Amino acid sequence: MTTAKPEAAAADHSVIYIYGVARASRGRQSIPPRLEGIVPAATVDPLIHTNLMAFVSAVPAAQFGPEEFRSALKDAAWLRDRVLAHEKVLEQLRSSYDVVPFRFGTVYLDTSQASNALARHRRELCQALDRVRDASEWGVKLYCDQDMLRRRIETQSDSICQLRDMLRLASPGARFFLQKKYAKALDGETAATVANAVERISQSLETRACESAAIELQPAAVHGRPADMVMNAAYLVTAGSLRPFRQMLAALQDEFAAYGFDHELTGPWPPYHFVSIRQEGSADAAASDQ
Repeated sequence: MTTAKPEAAAADHSVIYIYGVARASRGRQSIPPRLEGIVPAATVDPLIHTNLMAFVSAVPAAQFGPEEFRSALKDAAWLRDRVLAHEKVLEQLRSSYDVVPFRFGTVYLDTSQASNALARHRRELCQALDRVRDASEWGVKLYCDQDMLRRRIETQSDSICQLRDMLRLASPGARFFLQKKYAKALDGETAATVANAVERISQSLETRACESAAIELQPAAVHGRPADMVMNAAYLVTAGSLRPFRQMLAALQDEFAAYGFDHELTGPWPPYHFVSIRQEGSADAAASDQ
């Protein structure tokens, strides 16, 4: 396959930014046309090493050189725009390739360094590409309206109903202690119900996925919903398993909705949570390779 490699400019002019790696195939269009890179006017180009193809851009060293990149990260607006541009490139590539995504800010000083990195990590990259073949990442966030759940438990739990009857008949002196016992029991059953629901839902979805990964829960200030986030997970799902995966999720939603549970499905994404390549070519590390 004939491809045009990006020219490596002098280190004080340009550096090489890597978005991700795919398998190089003969007779295949190397890259989607008119794909804009992480900064305007920086096109995305293929860099071939044996059977691997890295997607790279020549970017200004004034922004992505070792010291410059550290300074640029302090600019929140610049960082947000660049992260979104990085993700946009990977999203566009994902529609045509199985891609192992590289972390934001993976930069080498020139194409030789980038090619050497592909050579050093060729085995890891090939294994990662095998792992994510024909699969995409899907995110599932599960939320719980705790007030709705507590009301449901209060009407359905025999032990809670029994305590409530005792509370209603108790003398004023005994009511204080029974009220504390009731609140503690209701809190315990609520927490247990949430834990059981999360376990049931996550295990059910895992039967329709290749792999799963737990992600840190987000506070309300981040996710913006009035309900609590009780599960945050990523699932690696092949194209052939996507329909059964979504059907399973819809069935679980129907089952748990009356208890105050609701979900959010996002994707498809590049498989961020399912590949772990040692990418020493960040702006800092690449400089130390000289």
